[in-house]
Amino acid sequence: MVIIIEELEDLVKKAQEGDKISLKQILKRFQGFIYKTANSIYINGYETEDLIQIENFALFKAVFKYNCNLKNAFTTYANTVIKNAANNELRSALNKRNGEKFESSLNNTTKEGTEFMDMLLSPEDIEENFLLREDSKLLRKALQLLPCDFREIIYWYYFKEKTLKEYAKLKNIKYEAVKKRKERALEKLKQIIISKT
Repeated sequence: MVIIIEELEDLVKKAQEGDKISLKQILKRFQGFIYKTANSIYINGYETEDLIQIENFALFKAVFKYNCNLKNAFTTYANTVIKNAANNELRSALNKRNGEKFESSLNNTTKEGTEFMDMLLSPEDIEENFLLREDSKLLRKALQLLPCDFREIIYWYYFKEKTLKEYAKLKNIKYEAVKKRKERALEKLKQIIISKT
């Protein structure tokens, strides 16, 4: 499911203002990623549900710490926070077990025979990269199916990162008309993407 960045940003803003429904929707949207991350790490004495709870709490805190004025997407920020929460819990568990700062080799094995190196998250997530490439292909195809004026406003605003006011001035169109065109373009793009999936 493709999540429109603006929609997620709006949910974050509402959640920061105290809207519990928006917060629940944000938490729900990241459950797949949280579950996948929790299952990719083994910590002796922990169940998957323990890691899921830790990652959910990290995401909850991330919603309120996120600065909506920055250009970074919330999705990127949230994914990093979730991965870091899992890795920090792993480090913490290893430190507690050793009784001091972690100084062991990553080639040491657990009681079950698994090396610590095998338990670490890979910095390159092949599955996630594949899905991102597929989403990019789908988006490119969907953009080509948009009418020219809709495609132009999408490229202007999202890819060139220019303002709607600049576009209105360049095209000699009222700002409200440009704003409405962008909304219609996004709605049409959403319909095309849904029909292709």
